[in-house]
Amino acid sequence: MRIVAEKDKTTRPAAVTFTGRLLSLQSVGLVILAILAAPEPPIANHEWRELWRAGLYITLGFLSAWSGLGLLKLRPPSWNLAMLVQGTALLHALVLYRAGERPVYMYLQMLLAILIVVNLNQSTLRASFPTELIETQETPSEPH
Repeated sequence: MRIVAEKDKTTRPAAVTFTGRLLSLQSVGLVILAILAAPEPPIANHEWRELWRAGLYITLGFLSAWSGLGLLKLRPPSWNLAMLVQGTALLHALVLYRAGERPVYMYLQMLLAILIVVNLNQSTLRASFPTELIETQETPSEPH
């Protein structure tokens, strides 16, 4: 006996798929950066900055993967989470830039975050994840 699964009635736009995959790629990169940025134990006093940076990268990597999977599954809060992750990643890159630290990965991080933000603001993707409350009920007309 062969069971045929019903086809899902909601179709995922190509922009959602592309952005979800970009977020997954970003999460892999952030986890790799976290591994590379983590200092070797025991931690000396001057290495707390690297430990904080590794913690930030692993947290952003986890949230990026979570929002990427949420986008691919069309979960409503995933758009907001993806924007939050990109804002935090861009803020961190700007702090590094302002502090005079300009590693090559910072520019790649900025480029990828900007690309994801532009994709998140496409109309086809925004339509899949409404962020405003839309009232669908018609107001009753007043008697004349």
